[in-house]
Amino acid sequence: MLPFLKRILPYFTLRWSMAGVLLGLMGYSGQAQTDLPPVVTAVGDFVYCPLTTTPIVTSFNITDPDDTEIDAFFVQISVGYERNTDRLTLTGNHPNITTSWDAIQGKLTIRGPGGGPVQYTDLIPAIYDLEFESTSVTPQASKQFSLTIGSANYLPQTGHYYEFVPLVGITWNNARVAAENRTFFGLQGYLATITSVEEARLSGEQAAGTGWIGGSDAAQEGRWIWVTGPEAGTVFWNGGVSGSSPTFAFWNIAEPNNLPTGSGDEDYAHVTSPNIGVPGSWNDLPNEGASSGDYQPKGYMVEYGGLPGDPVLQLSASTNMVTPVVVSTQENSRCGDGSTVLEATVVYGDALWFDENDNLLFTGPSFTTPPLTQSTTYYVLASQNGCTNGIKVPVQATVNSLPIIDDNIVFRNCDEDGVSDGFTDFNLHEITPLVTLGDSNLTVSYHPSRLDAENNTGQLNELPYNNMAGGTIYARAWNNFGCALVSEITLDVSTTAFPPNFMATLEECDNDEQDGFYSFLLDAAIPDVLAQFPVGQNLTVAFYKNLDDAVLEQNAISGTTGYVNETAFTQVLYIRVENLDNGNCVGIGPYLQLQVLPLVDFDLLDTELILCDGSEVEAGVANQAGDYQYEWRDGDGTLIGYDAFVSIDAPGRYSVVAISEFGCLSPVQEVHVELSAAPVLTNELIAVEDAGSINTITVLDEGQNLGRGNYEYALDSPFGPYQDSPVFVDIEPGLHVLYASDKNGCGADQITVGVVGIPKFMTPNNDQTNDTLSILGLTPGDYSSASLVIMDRYGKLLAQMDAFESAWNGEYNGVPLPASDYWYILNLVDSEGKEHRRTGHFSLKR
Repeated sequence: MLPFLKRILPYFTLRWSMAGVLLGLMGYSGQAQTDLPPVVTAVGDFVYCPLTTTPIVTSFNITDPDDTEIDAFFVQISVGYERNTDRLTLTGNHPNITTSWDAIQGKLTIRGPGGGPVQYTDLIPAIYDLEFESTSVTPQASKQFSLTIGSANYLPQTGHYYEFVPLVGITWNNARVAAENRTFFGLQGYLATITSVEEARLSGEQAAGTGWIGGSDAAQEGRWIWVTGPEAGTVFWNGGVSGSSPTFAFWNIAEPNNLPTGSGDEDYAHVTSPNIGVPGSWNDLPNEGASSGDYQPKGYMVEYGGLPGDPVLQLSASTNMVTPVVVSTQENSRCGDGSTVLEATVVYGDALWFDENDNLLFTGPSFTTPPLTQSTTYYVLASQNGCTNGIKVPVQATVNSLPIIDDNIVFRNCDEDGVSDGFTDFNLHEITPLVTLGDSNLTVSYHPSRLDAENNTGQLNELPYNNMAGGTIYARAWNNFGCALVSEITLDVSTTAFPPNFMATLEECDNDEQDGFYSFLLDAAIPDVLAQFPVGQNLTVAFYKNLDDAVLEQNAISGTTGYVNETAFTQVLYIRVENLDNGNCVGIGPYLQLQVLPLVDFDLLDTELILCDGSEVEAGVANQAGDYQYEWRDGDGTLIGYDAFVSIDAPGRYSVVAISEFGCLSPVQEVHVELSAAPVLTNELIAVEDAGSINTITVLDEGQNLGRGNYEYALDSPFGPYQDSPVFVDIEPGLHVLYASDKNGCGADQITVGVVGIPKFMTPNNDQTNDTLSILGLTPGDYSSASLVIMDRYGKLLAQMDAFESAWNGEYNGVPLPASDYWYILNLVDSEGKEHRRTGHFSLKR
């Protein structure tokens, strides 16, 4: 083949749609049948040192049995490209080579002198001198380079080619046809189907423009499928903005939103303009798109490869590059001074460890630090071949402090077990705050000896512990870091007493049900309890259900969260008083009585009331448990009554409280009063659909047009049946009476409605039934004029009349017509002057 022809054939051929509309620009059509396509081979696997340069091939060749030159050659960073930081550059002396760099596509174009054809003998050595460089200190860990014949972008993962065809304003349907009319070296084109992140980036963010791709939900709204290419029929998205993908999708923010732009539903996928949202992502548009701006289609993306019958080509090759990266680190800590071990996991290289002054300390995944007296940050770098460029990842070696405790404590308990022998049960949990000096972040265990405490062995039962087993014990206290110290504890026993005949009392009104139980705040009794002891002491009061709990200081009852008495109406609790300064027991015994006053209880006659507009409704109480006074209030809190019953003339929420002779208040009860009203039917609120095959009557009740009530509807009978739906379907032509009734009994209304239509048959046999054909449902209020034309099946005019005034008797020029089907045209003019034309046919039966 002549070199000139070989250079021009790879460009896309012009093809036309059935309507003669130009659908594409010049594109690749592949080699002629008598010409063999070139074969491109390349080898290269490189490890990149950040902020340096590296070649992209170790071996490269083009085998072309027919030619010695090519128009252009293309090298692209097809995977892992980072715009504004990555670049391909030709080095060395190549006088017969010219290059141009496309930063959007990440592609270098190589041509001959003056932009003309390039000789293979010049191209091959130039490829060896191509170098990659990046200004980023943290480039992506993996990149791939595509070396290809033809300007279409090549993706190694799919083996497919991608090309953006610019054509402003092209529709999706025309773009689909145009794409399928394009070929690339014999590969059939189709609107691109995007199934991976790499494919989305190459065909979107790295494309020469943004345009249509092969996705659509036109067949079923919200079910997006690929309708082109080898993935045709594959679902890739279900739903709208909040939908999900069973495979892969790359919608832009708040897409797909199906927001019409004036050209119909948005049923077709489009790569979004780079001015909007995430670069290279998608949005949905109608078939025509917008007429201008960012949502106007600027072209379409064609994909080549993967279809049955495509030739097997080797027009492209790819090479790989990786950058060493730290994928994980493991920090470490210790208690007190000393060394620790730090860990790092690195791919594509070694782990280099540095101190804060950038001194290299160690190479390897596990680094043992020097002895430390404080927490220190070290830095690890992923490197190969001695490269020290890149980001150093901080790794912390932490030195944790030991806990601060009281290491010598004397703890006293009251000897109230009935035997005054100096021995009693202790609750060792009560000693914990003294050991930790109030630090709740410390954990404490108790042991019979210091050695046991240091080794965390021989742990004592903390509840109960009797000092007969040993008057000196040891507490082990450790912090959240696991660092521990030991405290020595001496257990002592004392005897004390409350004043004789003392009893504190708490009274509350029953407020739940008439059961005598109430939730008491026991702390309300503390002032009365502390008044029994000399002032000037730092005392605390705790409450218990029984003596054992009080002695062992276990199962204490909260004085602030509410305690419900366990016996109806009254219960006696135990009190324990201690000195907070030394833990000494000051007093213990059954000194708190709880008393529950009777419940104030009643029922409401009704909690939901209907107030008909313009009237009053009465609210009241029933089943009172006593002689009460009442307070009724409206929604603003205004007092409106004191008796058991009150009249209400406005909708809203009302509340009532009962007050007993003891001053106890009942729980608040509420009555909801809802306003209702009779409906008001007008012609403006009635919509009649009688131009189709199924007639409907609809009551338009949006925005409470009928009134404030809850309505039901019936047709042609005030006795029903009634329905909740305001729509009546399949209504026979004629005049009908529509009824609307308030479900709450506040009234009803009716209106006459006309459904225009012609009977399906007539029987002019003088039996007074269907003898003539007339228009049913016509009302002068709805239509100003109505004319009826009747024809036979051949279009012969048989009759023409005013439908308001006349009916057809089945005769033509006084002669009865035979039984057959006849056709009609009904011309109507409504009350607003609009013309309506209806046609159909009916049967004449004899």
